Amino acid sequence: MSIAPHNASTQGRRDAILKEVATAAEHASSSFASIEAVIAATRFSYQDIVDAFGNGSGLLVALVERLAMSMLEPLGDGTAAHSFHDSLQAFGRRVTDARAASQLKCLYRIALTDAIRQNGLARNFYRRGPGLVAAGLAGFFDAAQAAGIVVPQASHALASHLMALLRSSLDLSNTIALRGASSETLHVPGDISQVIELFCGGIEIKVNHAYFSH
Repeated sequence: MSIAPHNASTQGRRDAILKEVATAAEHASSSFASIEAVIAATRFSYQDIVDAFGNGSGLLVALVERLAMSMLEPLGDGTAAHSFHDSLQAFGRRVTDARAASQLKCLYRIALTDAIRQNGLARNFYRRGPGLVAAGLAGFFDAAQAAGIVVPQASHALASHLMALLRSSLDLSNTIALRGASSETLHVPGDISQVIELFCGGIEIKVNHAYFSH
């Protein structure tokens, strides 16, 4: 029986489902290889999912889009010199957050399985997830260049380079965790600060600001 309140708005119902399923995905074990298995770990029925998202694939795409939008939220428009560095720091923390990484790992695992059976799912999953993050980060660099903060460079290449650095940082943290380090010590702001400093040190920034004076 559906537990979603009948008097709730469609958007409110969708948001409630996304929040709970995202939490379930965050704590999902490696045995969860389908969106149905993740849904079963929540209070919602599959009929709730069909009513709100059309099917499980619609939910999967909505989940990865929700995660991508959360990662992009700190970037703003990239046109304020004083916040350029801070925005990248906040973005980096969102991308390497342990909870977000757990969700994304689960969603990737499911997408790779379902993509074998469903034409178009892989393309839509990428466009609304990783592709959206890459495009949003490139747009941030475009805005910074237009504002004269960053010397014009290929924005998509900058985005790819930063994402590669962040992924390397995340992979290193996961390796440390496997060796027995406490999860509370991972992904601390200082770690991301080093990544952002390395990135900013490798691009030309046209701003007289304390962050870039060293």
